[in-house]
Amino acid sequence: MKKLALTTALVTAAATGAHAGIDRSGQDISVLFEEGNHFKFSFANVSPDITSDVTNTSQSATSFSTFSFGYKQQFNEKLSFALIYDQPYGADIQYIDGPVAGGYAFIDSQQITGLLRYELGNGFSVHGGVFGQKLSGSLLTGSGLLEAESDREWGGVAGVAYEKPEIALRVALTYFSGIDHTLTGTHALPPGAHPLFPAGISTAATGTVSMPEAFNLDFQTGIAQNTLLFGSIRHAKYDGISLNTTSALGTVNWVNFVDDVTSYELGIGRKLNDNWSIAMTLGYEEGASTGTTFLAPAGSSKSIGLGATYTHENMKISGGVRYTVFDEKVVNGVPFEGNALSAGLSIGIGF
Repeated sequence: MKKLALTTALVTAAATGAHAGIDRSGQDISVLFEEGNHFKFSFANVSPDITSDVTNTSQSATSFSTFSFGYKQQFNEKLSFALIYDQPYGADIQYIDGPVAGGYAFIDSQQITGLLRYELGNGFSVHGGVFGQKLSGSLLTGSGLLEAESDREWGGVAGVAYEKPEIALRVALTYFSGIDHTLTGTHALPPGAHPLFPAGISTAATGTVSMPEAFNLDFQTGIAQNTLLFGSIRHAKYDGISLNTTSALGTVNWVNFVDDVTSYELGIGRKLNDNWSIAMTLGYEEGASTGTTFLAPAGSSKSIGLGATYTHENMKISGGVRYTVFDEKVVNGVPFEGNALSAGLSIGIGF
């Protein structure tokens, strides 16, 4: 039963979902709970289609890819370590038509997390560590073009877990601290954008933005022979987060988030034989119905995912697809809705 639990966990990680906000990886730490020493690599591609029929605004979201890897080292029966790289936040938004035509936002992030886990006995364990996060990107709005990046800033992780291997039970709660980023870059106006600068201007800019603190609850349990029920809840505290810069052109507020985001996932996995297992997931993410940031032009979402895992000796190969439908969201008076198709692949090797 425990082997099945590890296999289906990889299925859900393979198909990264398209999200209503800028949250992408969910800051997954599941590699820390693998048996023995383990290495995992995951890749996903997301193709969203989010538009506004009312204002003829087309293709507000563009396809993007993400990848992550995790390495886990088991030092002894009680102590283990994991090193994880992922891309937890991002935006790939480009407006082709409508009142915001030409505007875009491309935001990237990189995060490295180091974790220690200590098993206390009787199924209980604690885990914690630090993560370093770096942001970069560019935004083009009516306020001009901002190109900026941050240095690597550091935050903390802390969590507790309970396991009962004979029934494949595991419940893990993990907290990620928020991080304040200082940005440096340029704020530019194109020619003709401002009467005082008819030839255009580019000036140095500094700014601040915070990434949210978050809570992850992950669980799984066997419910029948070779059958596993699993799921997760993630709550990220976006409310009040804003991006502001100051330059010779003045102070500009580029982005505002007005609501926290909570996402839910529930799935069932089935082991078919010694080599193959399959899984299905249902997801829901609460998104704001209104907002002031074009970085997240989609409301709440519902998703369904299908995946399969092939296991041979110490290697696991997982693949999955997920279809997501977004509810309508009104951003600065413009309504948006749409859908997304995502697909992913994950390869895990134990040694």
